[in-house]
Amino acid sequence: MKKNLSLAAVFFVFLAMGFGDAAGQLVSVVEKAFHISPFMASFVSFAGMIMFGVLSVPTGVWQSKTGKKKMLVIGLILFLLGAILPIMAFNFPVILMAVLLMGAGATILQVSGNPLIRDVSPEGKYSSMLSFAQSLKAIGTLSTSLILVLIGTSLMKYGWFSFTPEGSAETVDIGFRILFPIFGAVLLVTLILVLLFVPNQAEAEAGKPTTFGECLKALGNPYILMMFLGIFFYCGAEASMFNRIPSILIENNPGITPALGNIVLIIALFVGRFLGGVCLRHIKPTVFLVLTILVSIIGNVLLFLPYNAFTTWLSFILIGIGFANIFPLIFSICVDRMPEKTNEISGLMTTAIVGAAIVPLITGAAANVAPKYAFYVTLACLLYLGFVALKNQNSVKTA
Repeated sequence: MKKNLSLAAVFFVFLAMGFGDAAGQLVSVVEKAFHISPFMASFVSFAGMIMFGVLSVPTGVWQSKTGKKKMLVIGLILFLLGAILPIMAFNFPVILMAVLLMGAGATILQVSGNPLIRDVSPEGKYSSMLSFAQSLKAIGTLSTSLILVLIGTSLMKYGWFSFTPEGSAETVDIGFRILFPIFGAVLLVTLILVLLFVPNQAEAEAGKPTTFGECLKALGNPYILMMFLGIFFYCGAEASMFNRIPSILIENNPGITPALGNIVLIIALFVGRFLGGVCLRHIKPTVFLVLTILVSIIGNVLLFLPYNAFTTWLSFILIGIGFANIFPLIFSICVDRMPEKTNEISGLMTTAIVGAAIVPLITGAAANVAPKYAFYVTLACLLYLGFVALKNQNSVKTA
């Protein structure tokens, strides 16, 4: 019973991780609410993801000394502080600071949570269990869009709430305002569950504690570097899709809710991760990685076609399903290949999520020239991922 409660607490952590993806979804909302350019709005995504580049390796080092539970608690506290800030004040600088703190919390949760799933997984089922856990993360991500679109719109429709941000004469969807209190409530519950039911992992860490130098040395390994760049470009492509997909709908359907595209994308991510957890019980992770990236590339290519409702929505679905399992597959394949370097790999792979801060700046600049130019950048990222997938598959064949 206690083991089941521990697993439930860890799954709640993954649900909370999904809130960290709010940064990408808020770009178009913040752009409209505070009357700023697409490039300036992209700094919301940058603020949310830059901490992955700053904190991941130090977290991996610290975690090897203190254990995963303590790091989870620290991450949840930082996340909770970020959710509280916009309740106290609501303007663009505060939103940036809040997203920065939430990004710091999400970073620590990723570094600690992903390897913790391996500790509780049956032998040989790490990839499958991580995909299931990531599907819960997708639910957390989906909840952001649902709050923005469904809850907020309903409350304003009945005149229950209205809000005018500082420096703006335009009333913002109340969903934007209530987003953070809801995050805070769920994060508080998750923190309590972790404190009560997740055992202290410090004594379970094998070998001597990891050092910063050992993490950098691990990055010098050509295989780890290849997988690191895979996570970097995947996260950059995913964040760019969340940033730019609403612009497709705004451009071609002025009356449609822009976040609807993100909702479809997130639902496809959830379905893809859930099905991935099932499929990975029967298909080798390296084979599944090749298939899922192929689906992603097809979805990206469809975005280059002249606008058509069917092909556009189909592309959103294919991108979501294709993107769904890339992160857990690359992460778990790398850890399973070098389990003795779990802490180093966890820190480095989570650092690579900083791609979600850097690549969207490139796609945002490209979109300033022409909206569809952004998707040439995401296609380049996916082609590199195809290279990573084929290299892993070939290494299995020759092993």
